[in-house]
Amino acid sequence: MSVNIPRLKKGVVGTLEAVAQEIAAMAPACDTVAFITSAAAFAFVLTPLAFLLAMVTMFIEVNTLYHLSKRHASAGGYYGYVATAFGSFPAIITGLMYPVYQIASTAAIPVYVAGIVLPGVLHYFWGITLPGWVWIAFITFFILFPIFLAMIGIRPQMKYIRYAALTEVAFLAITSLIIILKAPDNTINVFNPFAWNSVYGSCWNKIGGPMAGLGLGMVFGLTSFIGYGGSAPLGEEAKNSRAITKALMLGVFVVGVVLTEVAYALTVGWGINNMTSFASCGIPGIVVYTEFLGIAGGLLLALFAFNSAFSDSVAMQSNAGRVYFAMGRDGILPKFFSYVHPKWVTPSKSLLFVGISASALALASGFIVGYFAGTSPSQLIYCPATSKPVFCALSATFDYLTTIALVGFIVAHFINNTAVMVLFARLKERHYGMNKIIHPFLHYILPAIATIIFAFVLYESIWPPVFPVTQAVITGVSVLIFSIIYTAWIRVKKPEAYRMAGKTVNIVEEERREQARV
Repeated sequence: MSVNIPRLKKGVVGTLEAVAQEIAAMAPACDTVAFITSAAAFAFVLTPLAFLLAMVTMFIEVNTLYHLSKRHASAGGYYGYVATAFGSFPAIITGLMYPVYQIASTAAIPVYVAGIVLPGVLHYFWGITLPGWVWIAFITFFILFPIFLAMIGIRPQMKYIRYAALTEVAFLAITSLIIILKAPDNTINVFNPFAWNSVYGSCWNKIGGPMAGLGLGMVFGLTSFIGYGGSAPLGEEAKNSRAITKALMLGVFVVGVVLTEVAYALTVGWGINNMTSFASCGIPGIVVYTEFLGIAGGLLLALFAFNSAFSDSVAMQSNAGRVYFAMGRDGILPKFFSYVHPKWVTPSKSLLFVGISASALALASGFIVGYFAGTSPSQLIYCPATSKPVFCALSATFDYLTTIALVGFIVAHFINNTAVMVLFARLKERHYGMNKIIHPFLHYILPAIATIIFAFVLYESIWPPVFPVTQAVITGVSVLIFSIIYTAWIRVKKPEAYRMAGKTVNIVEEERREQARV
């Protein structure tokens, strides 16, 4: 292999660090104050079911990434997986869509956490009123400062994320269990979509019924898992490729169980018959924690949410930057993206591009979506941050950005699931005994089930039209169409780069060659 190929530093990420990257990228504390709140605006009392189904879907998806990660590891992540299993055309589309949903999700975080949660916490506990423009100032803290941390090296990034992520999930698991044990409204009926028509039927009828409400709730249930697969782009820097495979399996299980537990705790803590007021509160999770665990509990959740937003931004931007780096190295993107900083040994230019893109997207979406939500730019800047115009504008912007992320997320996983099926169809392996049953189940049936669930959620986000979710889907599809056209252009104009897309570096193959020599 040519020594001129840009490489990242190998052997600095172990299994624990890779698991922490998975957890940090999924940001469970941030999901608690943001995504669960947005899901409840549509699913109401079915919010725990929306997160349970999202967890099951993502756990099924573990099977897909498990098989793909056993055959490829590099900074390209999914881009490399699909190239090895499926081919160049779908790989390039995946490589283009993956960073888009990471960037959109990163852009959504300061809009909600700095624009809604922070002002809400200060007003709720101390009566302090912040100006509406505060979310703009905090873009620097939640996007640009994390990108600097990602740029200066993988070691300090991993050290920070390891302690932050593991402490975060432990806090959520323990505190939500306490709330469940104290709550008077515990009932298994929160997992029954047909048990609540007398309470929420009129609300659900406006959007197409309880299944539509559940589907829209799952939009935010699934997007709370955006970041899953966050360890995949670390494949080039891992101590060995098996560390990534283990992290993919452990990360989604830990976060999935904890988020379902938290969604249930907040629902029964708020009151199963009162969920119409949950989302409009702005900081309902912090209110529930304060009621059951005192001021210390509410403040700790807020602090963990802010820290989670920060570590999520570090992890997500780090992942997106590495995929752009891999595509630049392959010649799919301009060489600018393949630059490796000589001192930090990180794809610093790719990371800087991601940080600037996420910041610009957050700013533009806030003002544009806010305008169509009925809030003028002057209101968004000069009105109090806790006022209704600012809350409506920023919550709509958050929904818009996370749904764009959902489209990219679903496209990437559609292609991943298809890649597994294509891979094993091409291998034409012979199976005997129980393996004759297990083989089609793991390699065809489970990926197909996950794809069907993704399709259901995507359909519910389109029909009936709901602002700004439907508009976000249109935006995401537009990006997908551009990705297809760009890939077709690469195939014609850069045939050699197209042929080698996602295959320039594969740590799994390198490890196999090393073992063969030994």
